[in-house]
Formats: sequence, structure tokens, C-alpha cells
Amino acid sequence: MVSGEQAAIVTDLVDDAIASGAERVCGGPVEVPGSPGSHIAPTVLRGVTHEMRIMREEIFGPVLPVVVVADEDEAVRLANDSEFGLGASVWTRDRAKGERMSRVLEAGMVWINDHAYSHAAIQCAWGGIKDSGLGRSHSEFGLLECAEVKTRTWNPARSRDFWWHPYDETLGRAVRASAGLLYGGDEPRVKVLRDGGGSLLRAGARTIRGGGR
Repeated sequence: MVSGEQAAIVTDLVDDAIASGAERVCGGPVEVPGSPGSHIAPTVLRGVTHEMRIMREEIFGPVLPVVVVADEDEAVRLANDSEFGLGASVWTRDRAKGERMSRVLEAGMVWINDHAYSHAAIQCAWGGIKDSGLGRSHSEFGLLECAEVKTRTWNPARSRDFWWHPYDETLGRAVRASAGLLYGGDEPRVKVLRDGGGSLLRAGARTIRGGGR
């Protein structure tokens, strides 16, 4: 373990789970001849319930608590019922099921039939959500964490943007007409042009500096 203090935290969580009814299948604290420090062998617990501390607190140790669920929906619900959200794994032979679950699991990274390998793949973003850290490392998103992003614009001297003052009924109708032309169907566009075509033309004329109001 990284420290004696962390080993104590892991041991306390495991002992608490066992006291609450879980069973240790394997693992636990071990002595390693010639190796100083605290060691915990990979530990598997069964009979764990979602209410136990070991399912609510960060372990940061080689412990696998096993919770039996009724179906996929319960698995996702319990997995998301956490204040943490770093990484999650889905293990299945059904790729569609794995991808379906990966979309709704609340974690910064979800691996299907693998775990945590992307920490060594610099092209993959690494980071969590909820209380599992801030921002991202690795990938282009990690590079952006180290940058100050600035937006700069330029307006040519011969024109002006149509949303500039005056804010009046002409501009309001022109904006509504623009939205209708962009996002309306074919039939509504005819009505849009009939009701707002004149306002569009007048607002367009304003973009030329010195144009009339």
C-alpha cells in the first residue's frame, strides 16, 4: 500500500463489511518477507450490500466487494447511487448491452470488458465527475486544461451586426423570422416569409453602415 495510513483505512472498511455480514473469500493483510511497509493481498468480499460503508466510501485498495443485483436496471441504479464517478467497467458478451449501460453510467470513463487501461493511453481523456476530481488530463481536453482560452472577433468597418441597436419591433420580427426559416418546416417557411420578410429586409439593410433605421 502507498502508506500505513491508507492500509489502515482499507482494513477498517473490510472489517466493517465483515462485521455487517459480508464474507471475505480471499485476501487481506499479509507480511512480505524482505519488503517493508504495509501489504494487502487482493481481497474479494461477497454478501455485500449497497448500504455498507465499503460501498459508500472510497477504498483506494485492492478490494472487490460483490453485490448481487436482480437485473441491468438495478445494477445501473446502484452504481450511479454514489457521490463518486471516476471510472466504471461493464463486463458482458453482449456488445449492445455493454454500450447501452456505458451511456447511462455516471462516470468520467467507462470501459467495456476492460478496466483502467486508458490511463496509459495518452490519447484518451482521464478524469471523473461528481466528487472524483476536477477537469481532465491526457488527450486534447487535458491540453486545454493547461491553456487560457480566449475568444477574439472582428467586425469589418463596412458593416454592422444585425442584432445591434436599435432593439425595436423590426428587429424582433426579423429574429423570429430567422428562427422560423432555419428550424421550421417547408409550409411554415411560406408563412414566415409572408409575415416577417419585410422585417428581414429592413434588418438586413441596417448591416450596411449608414443605412436608415
